[in-house]
Amino acid sequence: MKHKTVMVLCWSIKTCITSCSAAALAPSKGISMFIEKLWKAARPFFPIQLYPVLAPIYWLRRRNQLNMLQEDDRRYLAAHPDLLVPSAQLRYNVFGPCTIPQFLDSGAQVVDDIESALQSVNMSLSRIQEFLDFGCGCGRLILALRNRGHNLGITASDVDARAIRWCQSNLEYSKCLIIDGLPPSPFKDGVFDLIWCGSVFTHLDKNRQDRWLVELRRILKPDGILIASVHGPHCWEPRLPKWTITKLRRDGIVFARTGADLGIHPGWYQVTWHTEKYIREHWGAILAVRNYIPRGLNNYQDVVVMQKES
Repeated sequence: MKHKTVMVLCWSIKTCITSCSAAALAPSKGISMFIEKLWKAARPFFPIQLYPVLAPIYWLRRRNQLNMLQEDDRRYLAAHPDLLVPSAQLRYNVFGPCTIPQFLDSGAQVVDDIESALQSVNMSLSRIQEFLDFGCGCGRLILALRNRGHNLGITASDVDARAIRWCQSNLEYSKCLIIDGLPPSPFKDGVFDLIWCGSVFTHLDKNRQDRWLVELRRILKPDGILIASVHGPHCWEPRLPKWTITKLRRDGIVFARTGADLGIHPGWYQVTWHTEKYIREHWGAILAVRNYIPRGLNNYQDVVVMQKES
């Protein structure tokens, strides 16, 4: 039965590619909606081992959505010529298909979510001096912090050289660096009061996660806070096949190679899902887990608040 379901889904994918490829060069909400509906219907039954088969659909979706975003950007920037914002392609590489207002609004929401996470452990952004946005992308959070007037020493890092070059050219009030995909980082011991990892560990396998958690602990000040988002139950229960959820509940972590970002991000940058139990037991052996907040980031990803004990 499982084999038959996969065969039907593969046929549906082939049909989708055939139907959409000729029209993918032109922006069309209808094409995007068709692709999204097909994928949402297929995903709960599709083995994650076969996700790379979907790479052509991801490519078609990206091409179509980027065309629409670029048209929308031209209209919006014509009405707001002085607005500082990264290109549609840079935004898409990091955050998916978001318009300029959505990009700016979501950055403001991240600031609110970080503040809420800090307050849950009796801290606040107002008490932070040195802040690291680890996995900053094209500067969404940095722009939002500037717009809020927070007086922080902001350092930002990412493996995406294109995004960091934009930040270096446009966000001169922050220190932005390109880093390698594995530790060590270029930072000295005990530098930061707060490190934010927004949707970073959602893309790393277990080994990379462990190595970076140890490294981030090194560069935190004593009693410093690390906040990270993860794909918790809200992200995986409606989307993953039942047999994958069974494995996830058993092992606490599942890493899958999707092929969605082929040619955009490094090959090790894929998708990971976690359970709270795994976070508390495994991550808690490296940093003290002070709180776990379901849907604490944009009402979607879960948020983990950790601390380096002095």
